[in-house]
Amino acid sequence: MSKSTAREFAGGRLANFEDADETTPVLSLPPRPRRGAPRPAVTVRDEPPQVDVPEETETAQPAGRSASVPDERIRPSNVHIPVALLEPLTKKCAAEGLSHGEIIIVAVEHAYPRLRDLIHPAATAGGNLFDSRRSGTAGRAARSAAGPLTPLNYRLRGTDFATLDRLVQEFGASSRGHLITAALSDYLTNTT
Repeated sequence: MSKSTAREFAGGRLANFEDADETTPVLSLPPRPRRGAPRPAVTVRDEPPQVDVPEETETAQPAGRSASVPDERIRPSNVHIPVALLEPLTKKCAAEGLSHGEIIIVAVEHAYPRLRDLIHPAATAGGNLFDSRRSGTAGRAARSAAGPLTPLNYRLRGTDFATLDRLVQEFGASSRGHLITAALSDYLTNTT
C-alpha cells in the first residue's frame, strides 16, 4: 500500500460545510474491525416471553420408547451389505417408491417373526445318512456374507435407530448391519 499525504485544496471548495457547534450531538461510531478480526457478539437484551406449559401427564408409551420427547431428527448412516443384494434392493426401492431407510424398516418388519432364526441359523450336521444334529457353532450369531460387501447409505429417525439397537440386543445380532443384512436378505428373497 502507498502512504497518502494531505494535500491543500483551493479556497471556497468547502465553503458550504458547516462546523458543528457545542450543542450539536456528536455521533461516534465504534472502530471498524480489521479484516479477519472476529466480530463482536450480538447480545439480545429482551427476555423471551413466559409461556405457561401444562404439566405432562404420564401416558402409555409404545414399546422401546421412553417417556421423554422422542428423537424425530433424521440422521444418516450406512451399512455394508452383500453386493448381490444391491440390484434387487435398488429395483425394489424404485418399484415401491421407497428410500433405502424405508425399505430397511419394511424388511425388518417383514422378517421380525423369523429374525432369531435368520441371525442364528441352525447349523446342522447329518440329515441324510446320519441323524440330524446341531453343530458346535449353533448359538453364535452367524454373519457370513455371500461374496464382497458394498456400502449402502440410508437415513432414519433417531427413534428408528433406537428400535434397531433394541432389536440387535433382543436377537443377539453382532451389529445393526448384521440385523439389517439378515432382514434385507430375507425380504428381497421372499418378495421378489
